[in-house]
Amino acid sequence: MDDMEGIPLAPKFRRIKAAIGIIAVVVFTAIYGIELLPHHGRPATVGWIEENLGQAGLITLNILIGVGFLALLPYRRETKRVWRSRGAFVAFVIALMTEMFGWPLLLFLLSPLVEIPVIAPEYFRTVGHWPASVGTALSILGLLLVGGGWWHIHRADGLVTTGLYRFVRHPQYTGLLMFTFGWILHWPSVLTIILWPILAGAYVWLAKKEEALAREEYGDTYILYAKNTKRFIPFII
Repeated sequence: MDDMEGIPLAPKFRRIKAAIGIIAVVVFTAIYGIELLPHHGRPATVGWIEENLGQAGLITLNILIGVGFLALLPYRRETKRVWRSRGAFVAFVIALMTEMFGWPLLLFLLSPLVEIPVIAPEYFRTVGHWPASVGTALSILGLLLVGGGWWHIHRADGLVTTGLYRFVRHPQYTGLLMFTFGWILHWPSVLTIILWPILAGAYVWLAKKEEALAREEYGDTYILYAKNTKRFIPFII
């Protein structure tokens, strides 16, 4: 069914998803890009947001940004395994943002049962704040991979083997894992350190399932491509 302008709803929905993802990338870069410059303490942009929106608003904004990145991932088949991997990413973002910005909701709920140590303050006292800048740079690079992969996918008809896909079979998943690992460097927490391997395992599993579907769809063409192209890291894995 088309809308009043005669444009199919599915392409319009894809454009809306793309806009959400791009806005998320731009807002994230605008807020945290300052981490790449010499500074002391938390970024001024974060302080301004917290002052005007409060801690709850700051946490909510960051969770929305993180979840917004999912809109750039090219899920071609909406299956249960896709939503399981999305759920792992959403859980990671929520756990990271609630602990990072001083609203340890999960720690509060678990505190009667088990004492969970806070890692970040001691971490920064020991190694300094340079890992935060490294983590921010890694996260931004990961977002560029996610966006670049999205651009190649949505310009192509059929199997994509050029651009970023010339070097790895799943650049967007590589970018997503780089983004989340960068944020562990930026603000390590017990929950996200536990969740990250689960998240990585979910996307490895999803990548293998997608590859099986691609072999069925493209046959020998995909088999040859996979043989000559690593899955996540060029020349390594």
